[in-house]
Amino acid sequence: MTENILEVKDLHIAFNTYAGKNHAVRGLNFEVKQGETLAIVGESGSGKSVSVNAVMRLIPTPPGVYEQGEILFDGKSILDLSEDEMTKLRGNDIAMIFQDPMTSLNPTTKIGHQITEVYKIHQPELSSADAKKKAIELLELVGIPFPERRYNEYPHEFSGGMRQRVVIAIALAANPKLLIADEPTTALDVTIQAQILELMKEIQDEINAAIIFITHDLGVVANVADKVAVMYAGQIVEYGSANEIFYNPKHPYTWGLLGSMPDLDSKEDQELYTIPGAPPNLINPPKGDAFAPRNQFALAIDYEQEPPIFKINDDHYVKSWLAHEDAPEIPVPEIVQNRIDRYLERNEMEGANE
Repeated sequence: MTENILEVKDLHIAFNTYAGKNHAVRGLNFEVKQGETLAIVGESGSGKSVSVNAVMRLIPTPPGVYEQGEILFDGKSILDLSEDEMTKLRGNDIAMIFQDPMTSLNPTTKIGHQITEVYKIHQPELSSADAKKKAIELLELVGIPFPERRYNEYPHEFSGGMRQRVVIAIALAANPKLLIADEPTTALDVTIQAQILELMKEIQDEINAAIIFITHDLGVVANVADKVAVMYAGQIVEYGSANEIFYNPKHPYTWGLLGSMPDLDSKEDQELYTIPGAPPNLINPPKGDAFAPRNQFALAIDYEQEPPIFKINDDHYVKSWLAHEDAPEIPVPEIVQNRIDRYLERNEMEGANE
């Protein structure tokens, strides 16, 4: 791994609403290295999409407000760039894959034109013939069969999985240094999800791009991410290597996310683990630990003081009073531990078969 391509430092973002100021992101810190994949995981409303939209400077202001913090891309402050400079950056050095390909693609325009449009904006020196050639090569790269013919087809002529591949091709057109994927597989069935994830891994190996992968499903990123950031109520509550987060989780919210994942080994009548309650209203952020009202293992201090970040090891950090040296030792819930054990067993079997 090389130096950090992206650094987010103490980022606070709020939205002015009729009901008051919604503190959507509250002190966000993370970094991504070239060629690395960071997965940001959490429930809807946890601040995941707001965070990456901030990296693209797509937060409308107003009503959005960048209250404090820094976003450094390749050593430069994104928040200090002019709109013209950001336009050159978006789609060029930083590209985004959105959740629903049907809303990302223009239904009235052939997909080949939608790819070559990137070249017209960011590489105007390319001739139309060269732009078309590159677009067809991209369609082939992302696994679109008969790319020469499909170059001239419309989005409605593609399946959901193939449309998402087209969106990925558009994002890759300018060879970005950072690729942001905002829940890119949510609208796809499980088999197509696996194909898209494998495609992204292959492309990353080929162009050495950094990837930020946004999802509400920890299971989706199990074999994709190098690092995982678990977000809750606008904050990262657990951060570390994928192995640490999956096999040594420390935050009760992470336990809940892991326990609520469907499992192939689950019995037909077995209920999924659920996290009680609902996320807090960030117009009036709660005192202490925001997760405390939903946490069956909450301590008295959780309702009084916000926990600091505790270092578990060099690859693992957690924002929970349970990590304090004086806190009682709480075992991982049995349903989560059983799932971790099955992951380990499955990975060992897959490793032995390779």
